[in-house]
Amino acid sequence: MSAGDQILSAPQSGSLPVNVFPSPDSVSFDPTAYIALPAIGVTSTVVSFVVPEGYHGVIRRMGNVFVGSGWTEGSGSLVWQLLANGAVIRNYDNVVSSLGAVNNPAYLGGGGGILVYEQQLVILQVNNVSLVVGGSSAGGRLSGWFFPKWRMPDDTSVF
Repeated sequence: MSAGDQILSAPQSGSLPVNVFPSPDSVSFDPTAYIALPAIGVTSTVVSFVVPEGYHGVIRRMGNVFVGSGWTEGSGSLVWQLLANGAVIRNYDNVVSSLGAVNNPAYLGGGGGILVYEQQLVILQVNNVSLVVGGSSAGGRLSGWFFPKWRMPDDTSVF
């Protein structure tokens, strides 16, 4: 190389989207739980967590399962819901099938995951519509990471 040659490098001012790639200061979460199947007509929390103060989060993977006999995927006899502060998260309001197992959760949200925000209570719950209880259980898992909220670009101008 001569003295006049320049070395080109990738731009350093930008960063990768924090909802797709965790930042170095991100904190992972991965709560897993099983509960006894609730009685017919009862809704119960399977997994829950609160997004820590000063952080937002992204749920990248979810597993929801029934352990027992007598349930058919898609029948509607069990209905799972994913909520943030008591409101159902869009597209996760009436889940009638397993979206991955607890030991092998499914990826969510079309690659970017589901964003959750500071101090939100996130709940994966199951509603037993019509399945006879008898030694059965429901399991759930939510995986992702929390990131400092300052890393999230201000998207309020989009709406």
